[in-house]
Amino acid sequence: MKINKKIVVIEMIFLAVLLSSVYFIYPKVDFEVTGNSVMFDSANTEFIIISENPDFSNPRYIDLTTNKNALFELAPGTYYWKASNNFISGWERQFTIDSEVGMAIENESLINAGNVKINVTKEGGKLVGNIILDPDEKEEVEDKPGVKYTGRQDE
Repeated sequence: MKINKKIVVIEMIFLAVLLSSVYFIYPKVDFEVTGNSVMFDSANTEFIIISENPDFSNPRYIDLTTNKNALFELAPGTYYWKASNNFISGWERQFTIDSEVGMAIENESLINAGNVKINVTKEGGKLVGNIILDPDEKEEVEDKPGVKYTGRQDE
């Protein structure tokens, strides 16, 4: 069996050109999760497909054609995403936004400093009861000795 060296060289060159073109066409995206915010930084991506389901049954599309840096906020949970440039869709990836329960009392106001709805139980003082606060919401409260506030994530 005789091997034609010219054909082998041409096939190797063709394969190298094909692989390098896929490298340049493949969508490239970096992302960073900070608190509730996610930022996608793209080089050659036209849009991000993001979903709460790994099968992408409820996708949202984030257009990156006008702004290659997209910053937006999401509720706590696990998200699945992939980048696309209308030629190739990238690999599926995922990230998680953690739930954060936080409270602060400033100027006689109880502030939900976390990123989820909280149910606050008040003990002591004039009234005893529950307070429900959305993120960044606040309510006037008694800030006196003997009054205790306990918060947990509201279902």
